[in-house]
Amino acid sequence: MKRGCVWMVAAGLLALTGCRHVEQSRIVTAFHNAGGGDIDQSTPDSISQFLAKHEDVRKEITPLCSQKKANAPADWATTDEGKVCAGNDRASFFGKPALRSDGVPF
Repeated sequence: MKRGCVWMVAAGLLALTGCRHVEQSRIVTAFHNAGGGDIDQSTPDSISQFLAKHEDVRKEITPLCSQKKANAPADWATTDEGKVCAGNDRASFFGKPALRSDGVPF
């Protein structure tokens, strides 16, 4: 009986370590609300392709990512937020530049 309980507790702890907690930050929430899908199954490249088509989401999360990156730990890039922010950086780098014409032709 005692040995069975030990195995049950060990199996329960093993199952809990396999579960991954999904972050619910403003960055992740904005990405999900825009229809971004499952971050666990996405790469920063696929996230950047999605964000390149959703400029409004990019503009919303860019300042949030900048704030988070300033004080982020070393393993932050592997978190859900880190993946979304890495994709956002790539999409912003290759996105449309914010240039305005002065109206004077060459």
